Amino acid sequence: MRRWLDAVVGTLLVLLVVVGGTRWVDTTWRPVIVLQSLGPFVVIGLGLLTVGTVLLRRWWMLLPVAACAVAAWGMALPTFFAHTVPGQANLTVMAANLDQGRANADQVMAAVRAHDVDVLVLTEATPEVIDRLDAAGLTRLLGNRTGQARPDTFTGTTVYSRVPMAVVAGTADPAVEGTASLQPEVVLTVDGRPVRLKAAHPMAPLPGTTEQWRAALSALNRWKQNVPAGDRLVLAGVFNASFGHPAFRRLADGLVDAQRAAGLGWVRTWPVVGRRWPPFVALDHVLSRGLSVVDAGQVAFHGSDHFLVWAKYALE
Repeated sequence: MRRWLDAVVGTLLVLLVVVGGTRWVDTTWRPVIVLQSLGPFVVIGLGLLTVGTVLLRRWWMLLPVAACAVAAWGMALPTFFAHTVPGQANLTVMAANLDQGRANADQVMAAVRAHDVDVLVLTEATPEVIDRLDAAGLTRLLGNRTGQARPDTFTGTTVYSRVPMAVVAGTADPAVEGTASLQPEVVLTVDGRPVRLKAAHPMAPLPGTTEQWRAALSALNRWKQNVPAGDRLVLAGVFNASFGHPAFRRLADGLVDAQRAAGLGWVRTWPVVGRRWPPFVALDHVLSRGLSVVDAGQVAFHGSDHFLVWAKYALE
């Protein structure tokens, strides 16, 4: 019996370490990409395994199990502590994936109104869902618009804004950006100051598309690097990647993830409850530089398999 318990504890530890270790493997092999999305489960699993090791008195395994648990929780704990700034927000950005145009327009509009949104990034926008949103009052509320709704369901992206918005021409080239989705770039004027905003929708890492997925994340990283260091910028949308993926961490390096800044801990934006499994990974993000996060969050809405995300900013 003792040998069986030792074998179980040892096997679980090795399994958790292997899954957790994929975090640092930069690859386009889909099984590893999927495992990299499971990082939070590794943290939880190591914590439970530590408790179980103590209860079972497997003292010889306690040191390696506890050491791995401390390392994992040490990486996770900072995400539970907010480093937002108090005060009035100058800019509120929201990003919503409309799931091939199936999203409930009234619920999207309710979220826009509830959070007093200034800029709304909509991915997987089709003409039909845009018509429903306009009928629900979107154009009246956010009168400036760019991008394009497309009937092919996946590649349409639109950006609506309450504040003045100038389109940056020639910045949404699929051949350069590595994704068929539109990723328009605009310059917002917020209280007389410019903020560069780019919509993000890299291709999902589905079978046969993982090379394009990483190429699209790398293209966004190049865009970030080409923006002058002193410019305020926001990247918002569905990145189809989490902090478990090396390509996304390179993109997010030097930027602030609003959900993390708000201390929300294990943020889960996909898939929405009601699918085959509950949400477990953050694929939707609002990243920024040169702005201070005042608050952030996410909202579930019918018709989409993603939560929408929002962030309130004070300009630095």
